[in-house]
Amino acid sequence: MKLKDIALDNLKRRKSKMAFLIIGMVIGIATVVTIFTITQAMQEDVQKKLDEFGANIMIVPKANTLSMSYGGMSIPGAQYDLREIQEKEIDNIWTIENEENLATVSPKLLGAVDIEGETVLIVGADLATEIKLKKWWKFTNGSDLELTRVEKPSPIDPTKTMTVTKIKGLKEDDVIIGSNVAEKLNKKPADSITLDSDGNTKEVNVRAVIQETGSQDDSIIFMNLETAQKLLGKEGKITLVEVAAICSGCPVEEMARQINEAIPNGKATPIKQVVAQKMQTINQLSSFGLAVGVIVLLIGSLIVFTTMMSSVNERTREIGIFRAIGFRRIHVVKIILMEALILSSIAGIIGYALGLAATLIAGPAIAGMEVSIPFDPYMAGGSLALAVFVGAIATIYPALRASRIDPAEALRHI
Repeated sequence: MKLKDIALDNLKRRKSKMAFLIIGMVIGIATVVTIFTITQAMQEDVQKKLDEFGANIMIVPKANTLSMSYGGMSIPGAQYDLREIQEKEIDNIWTIENEENLATVSPKLLGAVDIEGETVLIVGADLATEIKLKKWWKFTNGSDLELTRVEKPSPIDPTKTMTVTKIKGLKEDDVIIGSNVAEKLNKKPADSITLDSDGNTKEVNVRAVIQETGSQDDSIIFMNLETAQKLLGKEGKITLVEVAAICSGCPVEEMARQINEAIPNGKATPIKQVVAQKMQTINQLSSFGLAVGVIVLLIGSLIVFTTMMSSVNERTREIGIFRAIGFRRIHVVKIILMEALILSSIAGIIGYALGLAATLIAGPAIAGMEVSIPFDPYMAGGSLALAVFVGAIATIYPALRASRIDPAEALRHI
């Protein structure tokens, strides 16, 4: 009879105890899988929301003293003499080492204009890029905005092309206005607005009105960058640049450092505060959950240890007979360990499946979102390996103790 057959026969004869052992292991593995899966899903959700937020690196001039804010920048109510970055420097961003991680680069010029006695902040930018960055924007009825993709020469290598987003039929004098501006000036799509900047006037057409966002965008007029530069008398100048990096594991801080080297007159800063608090909460939940999982696993290992010790004590005569008929100590150790590994493997598989099921139930309640749990072979393998490891560690001492049973002493009780 082979050793594995002996181990399987013993498991069949002690079904109730073995079931108790498996339950203890399953609870521990399921707890770890559930916590790990939920926290991983939450981190992916935060990352996705950060990508949807748009810009995650902000480039501003190295020195500015401002008060009216936009995206971390401010503009005073009466003085608009800002320090700017030269627009030609912006192309240097595409020369950084992590250029492949750049999704969108949006240079902007900020300024203030008078409209019918009201002072309004204007932002000169590529309007299609602005819509691409701010995916949460929605527009009122009558707003005619159809995005299209076109090829244009690369800013670094004119022999190469790059795909950019454009608004179909957009004219140089078209603007997009926030809901507060539209309400205050009583303007709607297709209406005209006269902008005045220190006597320099410009009539523009309202192409779209942004529905209320609850942010500073509600009080801003967005217009073509070149048009804004001419109106403000700042041709070739930029106030700030918003950069959207492809963030699935992208090195945002390293990219900011590279941009600082590429643009000496600018200061690139990663936008971390958007998700910092939520990420801290997730990390705390993850640490707490893993601590609970470790405690449950320790309890499971104690159950394995106690059950296997009890099994060894009950099988003293059986083991003595094995030793008397020629079984070596290593054979006895192998039989005991084989029993534990079989049970641990079963517990690992069941624990993984139960952990995923628990995630489906507990995920929406804990994470406040739908949790996607595609089959992960690495997590499945890790669960199985963890169960086997815990089972083996908890069984080593009972197995060694069984191998030291004196056959002569054990046979006296027959």
